[in-house]
Amino acid sequence: MKNKMEDYEKFIKKEIEKGNTSKELLEYHEEMVRCFQHERLVHLIITLFFVALALAALVATGFSIGNLGREWWVMWPLYFATLIVTILAIAYVKYYHYLENHTQKLYDLTGVIAGINRGRK
Repeated sequence: MKNKMEDYEKFIKKEIEKGNTSKELLEYHEEMVRCFQHERLVHLIITLFFVALALAALVATGFSIGNLGREWWVMWPLYFATLIVTILAIAYVKYYHYLENHTQKLYDLTGVIAGINRGRK
């Protein structure tokens, strides 16, 4: 999705530079922005799920450390799962941040195209 978003952003900027700010381009752009918004929503839900899972795993790890004492090796699968889920949560937060920032850039481009179209009336 990253590549698709970057390619689309380059395409729309080229069209604006060429002076192609037609109503058809605006409609196409708004449709693409809706697609990217949907992708962003899906990844927000996934991100929240993994962050909640990581927090639950961290809490469980904290309780297991407090209750087991020297027998930490018994709970190594929990520690490993906590590590993996935490890494995935961080990766999803970074990816969601990317999606959010680039969707905001597309909103700005919508304003540019719509502003030019309003000036043509």
